[in-house]
Amino acid sequence: MKDSMIKRGWGLLAVLITFLLILPFPGVMKAGEIPSVDDVIKGKAKLPTIEDLTDGKVKIGDLIDKNNVDLVKEYLLTTVYEMVKRGMILRMGKQLPPEQIVPEYFIKATEKNRGKAIIDKNGVAYYEKIGNLWPGGLPFPDPKTGLEVAANVKYGGVWDDLHITPAKMVYVGTNGKAYKEVGQDLRFVNCNTRAKLPPLGAFPGNEDIMWKRVIGMTFPLELKGLGQYSVRYYDDNKTYDTGFAYLPAFKRTIRISATTWQDNVAGSDYTSGDGQGFQEPYSSWSFKMLRKKYILMYEPKSNLSCVDNRGKINKKLQFNAGKKFPMLGWCIWPVWVVEATPKIKHIYSKRFFHVYAWPYWPSGAQFDFEEMYDTQGKLWKTYLGIYGDKQFYEGEHYTSQWGALIYDIQSDHMTQYWYIMNFNKRKWKPEDLTLKTLLRIGR
Repeated sequence: MKDSMIKRGWGLLAVLITFLLILPFPGVMKAGEIPSVDDVIKGKAKLPTIEDLTDGKVKIGDLIDKNNVDLVKEYLLTTVYEMVKRGMILRMGKQLPPEQIVPEYFIKATEKNRGKAIIDKNGVAYYEKIGNLWPGGLPFPDPKTGLEVAANVKYGGVWDDLHITPAKMVYVGTNGKAYKEVGQDLRFVNCNTRAKLPPLGAFPGNEDIMWKRVIGMTFPLELKGLGQYSVRYYDDNKTYDTGFAYLPAFKRTIRISATTWQDNVAGSDYTSGDGQGFQEPYSSWSFKMLRKKYILMYEPKSNLSCVDNRGKINKKLQFNAGKKFPMLGWCIWPVWVVEATPKIKHIYSKRFFHVYAWPYWPSGAQFDFEEMYDTQGKLWKTYLGIYGDKQFYEGEHYTSQWGALIYDIQSDHMTQYWYIMNFNKRKWKPEDLTLKTLLRIGR
């Protein structure tokens, strides 16, 4: 009888201990319950949080610094891990459901055209058969190759026109001090795959053009007017980018070449091709799908306005290591990991892109988290896109950016690019963006 009571007591104690261990983490998935990335992006499972993935060791709101970064190392880029070791602090933030990240019209276009995209050997996407222009939405919601991921980014743009202004680059040295600022005005008009502004599909007479872009420096005075007017074609294997760079010091223009994209912008860590993560003609690169995975990236809706309408950085925005690393929220995203290698002589020997997986497809840019390697195959730079607060349009569910960071891990130098994105507000037509537009910005 006594032995029976003792056994019963130990049994009750075991149940109590189990209950107490579970109680602090009632919503945490166990290791065997973590869903695959495939199940999440196909809508069969809920996206896990960082709390789920670390078995409760890291929670939303926690700060990750050099002392505890190994808890989340598995979900960080190599460069981000090193940045944390050098003083960056990550605040664990919240992810949003896809319907709050992607505008409804784009979701509808994607579902309407699902399964109707085809791709040629060069990575050009068409609708149902070769020659038919893609009408809008994401061509390959479930891509099987790196070419299909690249086609998603090129032909799956969410906005129809884009004005990035005010915009400025801030140069931060190894000592953590900001020592230079350069202003920009950046304009895009999509001539194809238009899904919001009329004409939908493509502008008549511009069927062979993907987009037009004008970027001009607005300050300081010695750089004012320097910029580019460029045209990206629907099939850039057939017709390479055309356009001109304007040099105000010489009052002349020069034609854009294949190497222009490799030039750095006003002495910054950016090259012209680093814009929006990756802006070079895709025909100069080969793309290979490596895997699907979960990764920590900037949260889609930050808790702080980073810049105001004049482009000034919010005084409440905290930085670490001097002014080098802004402290913002991070959360888990499902991504496609793609390796890109150049087909031409290039300053980068390879790039690794971590591309948002559908339906987690933000509006700003998709080649948004990447690492670049130098010609010796050594890790050189990282590009990190930062998402917004009031830039998060509640009505349309645009998720736009406050800016992006390019960090040179070899020299410990940072270029911060801060801006406000304006989607579909200008209602530009192709004739609104020309070389004359660039000259007007410069003057």
